[in-house]
Amino acid sequence: MNTFKNITKGSFICLFFVLTQFGCKTDNPTIHKLAGSALGTTYHISYLGEELDSLALSVDSIIDIINHSLSTYQENSLISCFNNNTNSLWDNPTEAAYFDTDMFHFKYMIQLSKEISSKTSGAFDPSSGCLFNEYSRAKASNEMMNKNTIQSCLNHQGMDKIEFETLGYPFKLDSFVELNFNAIAKGYLVDLIGNYLNQENRENYMVEVGGEVVANGVNLLGEPWRVGINTPLIGADPLNFFEVIELNNQALATSGNYQNFYKIDNKLIGHTIDPRSGQPMINELRSASILHKNCAVADAYATACMTLGLEESKKIISNDSSISAYLIYENDSTLEGVFVR
Repeated sequence: MNTFKNITKGSFICLFFVLTQFGCKTDNPTIHKLAGSALGTTYHISYLGEELDSLALSVDSIIDIINHSLSTYQENSLISCFNNNTNSLWDNPTEAAYFDTDMFHFKYMIQLSKEISSKTSGAFDPSSGCLFNEYSRAKASNEMMNKNTIQSCLNHQGMDKIEFETLGYPFKLDSFVELNFNAIAKGYLVDLIGNYLNQENRENYMVEVGGEVVANGVNLLGEPWRVGINTPLIGADPLNFFEVIELNNQALATSGNYQNFYKIDNKLIGHTIDPRSGQPMINELRSASILHKNCAVADAYATACMTLGLEESKKIISNDSSISAYLIYENDSTLEGVFVR
């Protein structure tokens, strides 16, 4: 059972596959599709070649692993035990099914998050789980986040407060630190499903989870897979693409602030929380689409960019040759887009 709640980030990419049998460039091409639910959203998989009878079962197994490891909505997951300072799984790992596998993914998420948090000067910070909880409470009550709670959260966060012991298990230097990987989990699931397809020797595929995508090889026409980026306006036609991007063995993740918000006294309170100040962020950047070979990395940077704003995002992306981006921003009430490499 899916134990993640809906963790949509507010800006989505619409996928469209030009999948017609006319004008095909491959010999007797066959495309197979699989769709389902995962992490509080949906997934879609399209691939060419011989059908994989085991795909649905394998995807379910991968989703279960992510839930066991990273779901804060599953009481006995590794992340829940970590957040609650209940180390029963650490103390008796042989009593927990698949402990080593779950711990592998949990550790990887911590290590990758520490790296990206450092590179983005804390704009991406999964140790801000306390802030996420306070925002969720405030939104449900339709009120502003409590200033005292925000300050308390800020006092007990930071990826530098998490280290690894001799056996490689993570531990907290501050027992009040709470992790939340919602801003990177969908991208990571995309990567894991893509890795499975690679292991099964499928060279041409696209995997999408809640708008985060990885594409390999070509589509049914023998052309690169293409992804349309929505116009980031409230009420915009979902098929009104602001830009179309070709993916060449790449991952793409998009984040935005225009769909997930609430209002207080006609003021929009966006869902992007700056982990450095604890405040909801709405700036000139309307959506950030990040390209990288790794969808988890793209996912994390897309979130960071929405916190950083346009100019700081440009600087960080320009300084990393492994990342490129398409940023949509507001300029004098007009939407404009820019590629950054």
